[in-house]
Amino acid sequence: MIMRLFWLAFASALLAGGGSAAFAQTSAGPSVRDLVEFTKIVQPRHRTAEALRRQVSPDGTRAFIVVRRGNVSTDRNHYEIQLLTLKPEALTAARPPTPETVFAFDSDQDNYEEDQAVQQVRWLDDRSLSFLGRVQDGFNQAYRLDLQTGVLTRLTQEAAPVVSFEISKDGRRMVYAVQVPNPPMQNGARSIVIGNQSFWTVRWGQQRLQSQLRKYRFFVADLDTSAKPRPLGEPFFEANIAKPTANISPDGRWAVLPRFEPDRTEGWSRVYPLVQEFVTRFAQTISEDPLHYYSAALVRTSRRMTAWRLDDGKEQSILDAPDDALPGFIQYRTDRLWQGGGASVILTGTHLPLDPDGATSRASHVIEYWPDTGRWQVVARMSGRVMSAQATTNGFVVVDGDKRRRFQRVETAGWREVPDAMPLAEDAGSGWSLRIAQSLNEPPDVFAQGPKGQSIRMTHLNPQFRTATWGVMKPYAWRDAQGREWHGGYMRPDQGAPRGKLPLVIQTYTYEPETFYLDGPNFTSGFTSAYPGRALLREGIMVLAMNFRPEGAEALKADGQSKLSQFYDGVRAAVNTLVKDGLVDPDKVGIIGFSTTGEMTLNLLTFSDLKIRAATLADGDTNTLFNYSVAYGVEAWNQMERMNRGLPYGPSRAEWLRNDPSMNTDCIRAAVRIESYGVPVYGNYDTYALLRRQFKPVEMVLIPGGAHSLSMPSERMISLQGNLDWYSFWLAGGERTTPMLAGETSMSLKAQYASWRQMRAMKADHDAKPRCEREPSRG
Repeated sequence: MIMRLFWLAFASALLAGGGSAAFAQTSAGPSVRDLVEFTKIVQPRHRTAEALRRQVSPDGTRAFIVVRRGNVSTDRNHYEIQLLTLKPEALTAARPPTPETVFAFDSDQDNYEEDQAVQQVRWLDDRSLSFLGRVQDGFNQAYRLDLQTGVLTRLTQEAAPVVSFEISKDGRRMVYAVQVPNPPMQNGARSIVIGNQSFWTVRWGQQRLQSQLRKYRFFVADLDTSAKPRPLGEPFFEANIAKPTANISPDGRWAVLPRFEPDRTEGWSRVYPLVQEFVTRFAQTISEDPLHYYSAALVRTSRRMTAWRLDDGKEQSILDAPDDALPGFIQYRTDRLWQGGGASVILTGTHLPLDPDGATSRASHVIEYWPDTGRWQVVARMSGRVMSAQATTNGFVVVDGDKRRRFQRVETAGWREVPDAMPLAEDAGSGWSLRIAQSLNEPPDVFAQGPKGQSIRMTHLNPQFRTATWGVMKPYAWRDAQGREWHGGYMRPDQGAPRGKLPLVIQTYTYEPETFYLDGPNFTSGFTSAYPGRALLREGIMVLAMNFRPEGAEALKADGQSKLSQFYDGVRAAVNTLVKDGLVDPDKVGIIGFSTTGEMTLNLLTFSDLKIRAATLADGDTNTLFNYSVAYGVEAWNQMERMNRGLPYGPSRAEWLRNDPSMNTDCIRAAVRIESYGVPVYGNYDTYALLRRQFKPVEMVLIPGGAHSLSMPSERMISLQGNLDWYSFWLAGGERTTPMLAGETSMSLKAQYASWRQMRAMKADHDAKPRCEREPSRG
């Protein structure tokens, strides 16, 4: 066998031109460096009217945006806060001044797309901004920027990251949340009782804050004084996949802060339907493991809001009832709107305490609360869950489920609901508002929207972009064998009429037809790992971006094996349709899975007979026994148990063995690239080791300084260029000859391709063998 592999490798090398000939590139498509150095708008992250309105100054005459671009040469990300004018006299002439950069900063500590080095920028008043940033050390601190003098003032001096903050209107007082170090082994100890702590917490949490079971504490600080910040309450654990959000009244006298209630969540779920939905979808272990014996404590929990009198740090209850926020981004919604400078606060999305007879409505509500007296009254009953709220000139708008509802103050009667007919621009002082325009093939830029419908372009962030040279993404739809409709988009390097069948790379996750497509899932915040996107066109490779679910409400209900079967059907139908349309070579198909689609892709490679030549699992989830064990304490077990139809012991052991990809790696035929970011053991290590043991083509790339969504230029280059090289080699026979990556040399690049040519010979040997047969289900 060894001699056979040697001669196959030698023959492959001859066919590839001895490993020195690079694939003939087409003219279409940017380079990976072009992708990494593309200028992006990073605030506002979400393009909603509410988010855009918060970018406008209090007097309505200016607005800011935050942009970032990578610099591959310096391995830093360059941030700029830019000011745009909204003065009518400047915009009416349709010649707005060039955006003014009021703050610029290069960051070399920017390892995660979701934790940027400049974030939470907001107006303090018409002449100053405040923000969180890693400007002077490795931790986020709060800053104030005077726009007239350019003076930057550091407001916090913490030895750990500040995760949220808010400043009173007069700039004299601030409430903020800071992470509290929580190493698993306390000072003086020489051992750890693991309990329900996770593998990552115990293994790396001693020195690494990110790996710890994270705790936070709120503080109040009197700015421009020598007084030390004062704590508000005790430290508490992170909950609901979100950092706690700070709050302060405009007059600086009060704060409304979240209090997490893990011991009451199950009881509340029996009373309030929205809390029951929360528990059913996200916190099953509350009922399955009430002792928190095998699941980490306080990971999923309901919360309620409490008021804090800041002069003396006294807490007082508002309502003895939970709010309706779900985990994740909804925890960051705007749901506390102060009135009258701080006399009262509108609290949106809260339940009401139950009367002893249980007569109180169990729906979510909007209330008004007066902290000085402790009085509250109902403003409105909600029909669903509150997604966000925002203040208007004489009231507020709340998003109730998928419906916008507007309320106005009535002097004698409190509040009344009015038709939501007026655009939010009515609340901008100058009558002009921001709009971010983009399309599938046009990158985002900022426009000013006038009171009479005028639209003035304010920015040209990427003048180098041209569809003629960067490729054109076209919408594409297909149906699977079950009749389900799938949506995606494709790009071909030939731009015009197709000139024959091409290699194909399927990029799985999401596809949004209204959002610019660059290098990966093109939803609003986006991910920055693994997907070369438009750069694949340079290698003569076609790209299909696809959602991982079909259209329709029923698709959202699919779980476990049904979700996988749905995904298999969608991918198979996409390939078959593109082949039938004469666009794709069926023998040259690759697929990239990231995060949740990493798990789906691994299962497809293992259990589907679809011919996939090469694949990438990028920081992917996985339902293997190894991941099941190291995920201990992370509340991910339910997902894997559903995926594998039972537990890995007892009566369901056989089903687990049948559905666990690591137990069936002999069925994998694709050449697999595995990328792992952050702490250097992750779920796919078992798959990697077992494929290596079988002499199957597999490569694992560890980026220890990275996180789930890579951000540093060097790390993005390693991931994106590495995948470009992988698919160019496996699908198009291409080999890169010029070193481009950090630490790469001509010798290391030659060694890379020598290894891949050896893998190609191994693959040819395995492809000659009959396919494995999957055991029938006993369920």
